[in-house]
Amino acid sequence: MKKDLSRAEFLRRMALLSGGVGIGISGIPGQAYAQLPAGLAASVPSGNVVVIIQLSGGNDGLNTVIPAENDTYFSKRPDIAIKKADALALKNGMYLHPSMTAIKSLYDQGNVAIVQNVGYANPNRSHFRSTDIWNTGSDANVVWEEGWAARYLAEKYPSYPIAMPSQPMAIQLGSVESLLFQSDVGRFGTVFEDPNLFYQLVSGTLTDDEIPPATLAGDELAFLKQISSTSLQYSTIIRDKALKGLNSLSYPNTNLARQLGIVAKLITGGLETPVYLCTIGGFDTHANQLNQHANLWKQISDAVSAFQKDLKTQNKADKVTLMTFSEFGRRVNQNGTTGTDHGTAAPMFVIGNTVRGGLVGENPNLIDVDSNGDIKAKFDYRQVYSTVLSDHLGLSAASTTAIFKKSFDSLPLFINSPLIEEAGVKMILMDPAPNPASGQVRIQFAVFVSMRVELALFDMQGQKLGLIFEGDLANGTYTYPVDIAQMPSGTYLFSLAASTGQRITKRLIIAN
Repeated sequence: MKKDLSRAEFLRRMALLSGGVGIGISGIPGQAYAQLPAGLAASVPSGNVVVIIQLSGGNDGLNTVIPAENDTYFSKRPDIAIKKADALALKNGMYLHPSMTAIKSLYDQGNVAIVQNVGYANPNRSHFRSTDIWNTGSDANVVWEEGWAARYLAEKYPSYPIAMPSQPMAIQLGSVESLLFQSDVGRFGTVFEDPNLFYQLVSGTLTDDEIPPATLAGDELAFLKQISSTSLQYSTIIRDKALKGLNSLSYPNTNLARQLGIVAKLITGGLETPVYLCTIGGFDTHANQLNQHANLWKQISDAVSAFQKDLKTQNKADKVTLMTFSEFGRRVNQNGTTGTDHGTAAPMFVIGNTVRGGLVGENPNLIDVDSNGDIKAKFDYRQVYSTVLSDHLGLSAASTTAIFKKSFDSLPLFINSPLIEEAGVKMILMDPAPNPASGQVRIQFAVFVSMRVELALFDMQGQKLGLIFEGDLANGTYTYPVDIAQMPSGTYLFSLAASTGQRITKRLIIAN
């Protein structure tokens, strides 16, 4: 997936902008290091922040959000299943891992949304390939070379790389740059493990005034210089904001907690970076899973809880949302070494003050599995990404669609979401999409309490033409594709009726 601006064109523009001289270490002219012009600055305002935690190795979703009242779960996992009496009760027969007491406390406060059965079609079980899919936002059969966060940042900072923003566009706590922040016109992320060491490392670096040669190797050299230049530019402000920021409490002595503590310092210190990436590994639990998995989730739970308490104490929690992802879940069946092998769908966590807490979607179906014995995904992972981009970071629907090259139904994850119930409302029906439509239309609705619903199609005279769904549903968001290819052109009505007595009707125009 390439941008129209090639590397050669990038260098050509740099030369034109600088008159061919005065190029700094990355081939970017000196004035690009300054504050953006007023007109451009207005297009990149400070705002909300998303902190992404990558669970590297493939987290076992079934032992994280546990169907502890499901007999199949215990029969498939005789040695590693977690008993109901030990787990932390949520609702609808689902429970949290007993090590997640701190996250359970946040859940009880309404600050944790758990999206169940998240994955993608035709799942890949390779760590490397599946991680690339999650980082780029692609389909399984498409290879993209740019991260989905990089495409968002390209939208937010449209003048990059011609002009560099005054503050880092993205920060990754670690040592190896993630594909998440890479694009064909440059790297949007600044990577370090400690702000002070990072500053000391690059503060003595000399400016490189040599213009890269107009060759393929020169293009690659220019990109390497760009990364170095970004480090030079941002090291001082990162150090200064980290020194200005505070941690209002002590964080646990774990690597993830240290990462989140640094993020909290940067946010409270006034850094306006919109995207952060933290990572915790160790989730490839092929053997002796129980203790390893318990230790990992205790680390995450305690670190996230400290982070949330820190932000709340310093009145920064309303602007920050935390989101987890892992490249895949694990198999339903345990293996022969009391572990689990590579699987598919698993839960994602979205955590924050502005989150509408609770379980989203139906419980994992452990009987209706795919040919490999894996859980079938009910939500595409890009639905979560798209919802965070639109409802938390404020990206338009058109821009979100452009980032993923297709549109994805939103999920009711945020208090300000259009899917969230209004006072006294127990369900909501979204407008059909597309509308007008031909061939197929998607009908999406959300229910906020368990209820029996009927979704039906009517003509404009009120005659029922067909029943799309009827049955009992748990709290969650549901999408139904409806084939309308054989229906005459005209205007129709979709009606969602509930056992509560509520009825919602939406109009659909068929243009076959």
